[in-house]
Amino acid sequence: MKNNSTKYLILAVIVLAAISYFVMLQDNKQGGSKPMSDFAIENTDAIDKIIITESNRNKAELELKNGEWMLNNEFKARLVNVELLLKTFRNIKVQTSVSNDMKKTVVANMASRYKKVEIFENGKLSKTYFVGSATKDHYGTYMLLEKNGRKSSEPYVMHIPGFNGFLESRFYTNENDWKYSGVFVYEPLAIKSIKVEHGEMPEESFLITQEDKIVSLASINGIKIEKLNNSLVENYVLIYEKIFFNKIADFSSEKVDSIKAITPLYKIEVVDSNGDFKKVNFLRKKKDFVEIDEVTGEEIMYDENYLLGYYPKSKEIFVFQFFNLGNIFAKKSYFTSN
Repeated sequence: MKNNSTKYLILAVIVLAAISYFVMLQDNKQGGSKPMSDFAIENTDAIDKIIITESNRNKAELELKNGEWMLNNEFKARLVNVELLLKTFRNIKVQTSVSNDMKKTVVANMASRYKKVEIFENGKLSKTYFVGSATKDHYGTYMLLEKNGRKSSEPYVMHIPGFNGFLESRFYTNENDWKYSGVFVYEPLAIKSIKVEHGEMPEESFLITQEDKIVSLASINGIKIEKLNNSLVENYVLIYEKIFFNKIADFSSEKVDSIKAITPLYKIEVVDSNGDFKKVNFLRKKKDFVEIDEVTGEEIMYDENYLLGYYPKSKEIFVFQFFNLGNIFAKKSYFTSN
């Protein structure tokens, strides 16, 4: 009898152990009671793909191909934005854990509104962030980590030391916000010619040509100008190393068509040493709000800080900041002054 009791006890222990083991496996599969807080990725050079998916199913896929980051397998991505993500992955830290009182609310909010960020290293999924909202003080962001298909049992408040702000806004899916913003980005010696047309002052239009590192200036009809300041022309060519737009305007197709029907204020065409050319038309940007001139009492129609531009065959309208364009709209007389 005693032997039977011992056998039953041993059997019960084995069964309980088996049940405990099974529960542990299930917990591990789902993250279970295992908290994970190692969000940071030290070697971001190994990251070659990032997929951001919002709870509304909008998605942005960034992938490193032949040394260049691509967006949705179609467009060149804006490198500065990708570098900000990589910097975020490298420097992200736990600010604090989420209190038990707040945990249920935080998890419920993340279930209804979140951003899923999948990070691939050397072609393999490494980590997944579930990004929630900002904390009330906006100095932290609620996040949950997933690795190897297992979610952490604990959400955390994440931040980047030294940065006073939340991280959620760095993860977005709007295609226009990710597109490469370079318009005129040339090695100066690779430029063959630059043609600038002034719509309101056609006599100030000009053509710069470059051959064997020697620049020359002509009127728009090709008449060469002998008396010019060579250093001014050479410095002007350098502007075309880095001309970027600020953003792509969120206009309807009808609005785009109406804008393109307006006579451009400036037209610029650049031809490179391979014979490839790029042309951009520029025009004034109307103010986004009504502003009255205090002296004249009249409405100020146009924005003095920004202007619009577009490729003639494109359906996109770019917004440029005057300050970032330097002296790109120089007049012909500028180069002939002493």
